[in-house]
Parts: sequence; structure tokens; C-alpha cells
Amino acid sequence: MKRIALAALLSASVCALFSASLSAAVVTGKVMFLTKRGQNPVANETLVWLDPVGAKTWKRPPSTFTMTTRNKTFLPHVMAVPAGSTVTFPNEDPIAHNLFSLTPGNTFDLGLYRKGPGKPHTFDAPGTVSVYCNVHPNMSAVVHVMGTPYYGFADAQGNYSFDVPAGRYRVTAWNEQGGTATSDLVVGADGKVQGATLLTIDGRNFRLANDHTNKYGQPYRATREY
Repeated sequence: MKRIALAALLSASVCALFSASLSAAVVTGKVMFLTKRGQNPVANETLVWLDPVGAKTWKRPPSTFTMTTRNKTFLPHVMAVPAGSTVTFPNEDPIAHNLFSLTPGNTFDLGLYRKGPGKPHTFDAPGTVSVYCNVHPNMSAVVHVMGTPYYGFADAQGNYSFDVPAGRYRVTAWNEQGGTATSDLVVGADGKVQGATLLTIDGRNFRLANDHTNKYGQPYRATREY
């Protein structure tokens, strides 16, 4: 009986420790955008994510997403997808496009194709992928390939919130007009969060530029529309 009681006590202790290690906390914060006129809440398409420190790359079952080309514009302009996901690029324009990326780990070339359901590409490597059209240099988009389940876009006021287990994290905020801002956090089993959750992206030196190359790594030339 003593052995059974001791085993039960040890089992309960292990379960308690396991439950504590998985206890969830809410990480809330705000992203500010620094401009030449001062600080403002970050505008649209500001992505925030938490990377568990020391964890393996997270992958969920394959998913399919859509990024449409319409009026020589990508819709949406910024997208976040789990690593291993497939993105299809329908063409709703009466002209042809040739979508490509030269981003290491996620390079692709969909070739020239006209209006229709488009072509797919599977994004395997986590990272920020720049997508362009080889025909129209003004067309650009960003696909964030996520290796963490904790990601989302900040609201119009720059607020963000994530439910996470206890552990160590690096929180990152990204905006195309200012790059990234990061902070290291420690989430305790008691739900307390240590570290700065207010992130400031510096966009004071942002310039709208169109200096990317074509899919051959060469400057764009004047082209006719197909």
C-alpha cells in the first residue's frame, strides 16, 4: 500500500509539474512607429510574432492560401503563412504576369501566365520572402513564412496579444516601412511576463524605392505588356 501511495504521489507531482510547464499566459503589448513627426500607432500590415527560444521549427499540417494579382497589384500585399504552406497566385488581370522571388531558401519562378486560376508555390523555409513580377517592376508583395504558431497582425492602434506557454521568447514586430523591432521575454509559470512588450519601429529613414532586380538579377528593361 505504501508503494502504491508513493507511486500515486509521484505521479501526481509529475502531472502537477507538467501542467505548470504548460500553463498559459497572455502576452500583450503595443507597437509604435517612429517617424520624422514623432511616434504614432503603427499603420496597417504590421506583423508581430513570438519565437520560443531553443524550440524546433514549428510546422502545422499543409495549408493553402491565395494571393491575387489585380490591377497590377498583389492582394493582399503582405501575408503570413505557416512553413510548408502552399500559396496560389491567381491572375485577375487581362495581361500576363511572371511572379518570382530571389529570396534565399524560397526562390521560385512561376513563369509567364495569363488570366486564370494561377500557379502555386510551396514555402518551406521560415523567413521573409519578397515577391515580384518580372514584367512589371512596380509590383511587389511580402510573404512571411512562419516557424512559430504565435503570430498575427497588430490592430489599427498597434496592439497585439498572444496566449503562450511558460518559457523564453523573442518578440518581433515588422513593418515594410521600417523593418523590425525585437525584445526578449520570459513568461513565468505564474503568468507573469518579464521584458519589454512595447516595440518601436524606426521608419524615419524609409524611402519608397524600386531598386530590386528582375528574376535574372539584372536591371529591368522597358517591356511591353503581354
